[in-house]
Amino acid sequence: MKKRKIGRWIVLAVLAVALIVVILFFKQYYDSRYVLDDYYYTVVPLDYDITPYRDKQGDRVTEYILECFNADGEAKELNFSVLIDAHNSDLYPPGTYLRVSVSKQLVIGRRALDETSVPEKALEMIRMAYAPAAASSLAQYAQERTRRLAAQDTPSLKTSCETDGAALIYTYVYSGDAKEQAETSAQLLDPVYSVQFRTDKQAVSELTAIFLDIRLSDGTVVFSQKYDTRVTFDYENE
Repeated sequence: MKKRKIGRWIVLAVLAVALIVVILFFKQYYDSRYVLDDYYYTVVPLDYDITPYRDKQGDRVTEYILECFNADGEAKELNFSVLIDAHNSDLYPPGTYLRVSVSKQLVIGRRALDETSVPEKALEMIRMAYAPAAASSLAQYAQERTRRLAAQDTPSLKTSCETDGAALIYTYVYSGDAKEQAETSAQLLDPVYSVQFRTDKQAVSELTAIFLDIRLSDGTVVFSQKYDTRVTFDYENE
């Protein structure tokens, strides 16, 4: 009888240890994925294309892939997607400062915040990372902008920045059957480019104007607009 009782206690002890191991394993798994580890800060670049696209499930989403910095200035590239549906249409437009919450493995939250709320070291690193490129000429600056635009994973087939005299022309080209996407892009980018002009002007003082040109691959102009020191608006919609 005693041996039987001892055997039961041994079995219970083994089960208890196994249960503790399982609980610790799942706690560690949960903590690494869903418990806050740190905050990172960033800004959506002024030339970042936030036009939604259709993912494999057919949902309309905008993906953000951004260089972020914590309060100590340590860098980490983070990415997250914003689902655009009937319940959520809140995108983070270019120029928005963000605080991104991360666990050890995942982005678990994000929110827009004022520039003054960004920790000093993080803000210093953000400004260094996203400052206009130093350029000795407008043409060189256009090449740098094109490189940055091309590095983005966006729904447009082609993005570029070219020169026309003392002006820059930002061009977004969409496939011939993507008129809806191109129109969405126009709505999102239009209010940004008056700010973009000031950024470009800061980098290259000879700049007099920039143009935002959004068209389809068959040549159809969806949106064309001029921005200059007076921020004049010349529409050419179809």
